[in-house]
Amino acid sequence: MSRAAYDLIIIGGGPAGITAGIYAARKKINTLLITKDFFGQIGSTSRVDNWPGEMGVGGIALMEKLEKHLRQFAVEIKTNEKVISVTRPHSSALPRTFSVQEVARQLPFGSCSATSFCVRTENDIKYVGKALIVATGRTARKLGIKGEEEFLGRGLSYCAVCDGPFFKDKQVVVVGAGNAGFETALDLAKYAKKVFIFEKSGNIRADELLQSEVRNNTKIEILLQTDLQKVEGRGKVQSITYKDLTEQKIFQQPMDGVFSQIGGSPVTDFLGSQLKLNKNREIIVNHLTMETSQKGVFAAGDCNDTKFKQMIIAAGQGAVAALSVYEYLQSPT
Repeated sequence: MSRAAYDLIIIGGGPAGITAGIYAARKKINTLLITKDFFGQIGSTSRVDNWPGEMGVGGIALMEKLEKHLRQFAVEIKTNEKVISVTRPHSSALPRTFSVQEVARQLPFGSCSATSFCVRTENDIKYVGKALIVATGRTARKLGIKGEEEFLGRGLSYCAVCDGPFFKDKQVVVVGAGNAGFETALDLAKYAKKVFIFEKSGNIRADELLQSEVRNNTKIEILLQTDLQKVEGRGKVQSITYKDLTEQKIFQQPMDGVFSQIGGSPVTDFLGSQLKLNKNREIIVNHLTMETSQKGVFAAGDCNDTKFKQMIIAAGQGAVAALSVYEYLQSPT
């Protein structure tokens, strides 16, 4: 169980975390970045057209470029590491925990003072930092159907803004009848020749205004009590199998794309309940500085309560968070 001390620990290796690392290094902040990998949700995107200067780049290729850029700077990087808890002790012996796991353990942190944070990984390694940037992003809720993993990035997507333009004159299905599902359908209707909305229940959860817009769009068809069960194809999505729950009949239909909009979750559970979160468990931040309710802890990207979840916005917030950390570390109090 080893320890190492840093001025800043960044948790997460997406656009927000990488940009924060670059800016922190330029300010000569002694920085550690911990991440499971450098791909995340962007890695599952077949093509990115909304990143300046990189028209049509693949998601994995783009993240590899960002990682390579980061490694040009003096940032210590730990990959294949998952953070499971963050603590800040009242004293050097007893931690005030951010994580429910720590409540049971009540482990002492001899080298972690009341003005620093202890970050623990799943390998039971602890790192100590004076400030934190949480840039853990979010994970899409899985459909849990056959073919989901196989066709992810090959016609199955969680992001219409990222992948919608590639389905011009194609036939696609959106799973989910909430606001996100209806907004996605409207966005896809700009490109696709036909858009289906599948909803397993008999209820539409989208706002009335969105419902009106969808119903007035001749390209979009809503199918309630319809359960998507399988995605098939050769190298890409070519057909789907679904069940009509009213008639209890199973159908197969040609399809070019599947967009899941059944919800997503910010990766914040490891923080426990000590940071202020909104009802969606997103970290509430001061949008001028990215600082959270806990002094010395900043949050950037899709894990915070920013309205628009976009790669370029996450990267910008990473820069803001790092610059705010620099000011925080320079502050005498």
